[in-house]
Amino acid sequence: MRQAQIFHYANGNNQPPTSIDFDKSLLKELLFNRSPAKDVALASVSMRPIPFSPVLEKLSLSETKYGSVRRFYIETPEDNAIPIAVQESMIYKSPPESVFHLKGADHSPFFSKPQALNKLLVEISKIP
Repeated sequence: MRQAQIFHYANGNNQPPTSIDFDKSLLKELLFNRSPAKDVALASVSMRPIPFSPVLEKLSLSETKYGSVRRFYIETPEDNAIPIAVQESMIYKSPPESVFHLKGADHSPFFSKPQALNKLLVEISKIP
């Protein structure tokens, strides 16, 4: 796969990137490989560059804040942006309370598997 990310350097090329965008020609393959064409078209025109500064900031998580929030993970096995092996590594490094598997879902399950995602979210909301 070609390089999908496009970095923007609003402060000059000798400074860190200010935002990141995606090559529109690669969006379907990367983020929407199982999503309907009409949803891909809508998403493609709606996407905007993502600010890069939060990526550069040091992340500090604490048990009293981050640890106090219940966490669940929904695996999306057909995700080309975050392959299942990377998802499993993320789960291992920061274990959630429970892991759910959304068969056939790509990076955007709200497009590729909306009914199944809704069912899972309702199920999660009912966990005591």
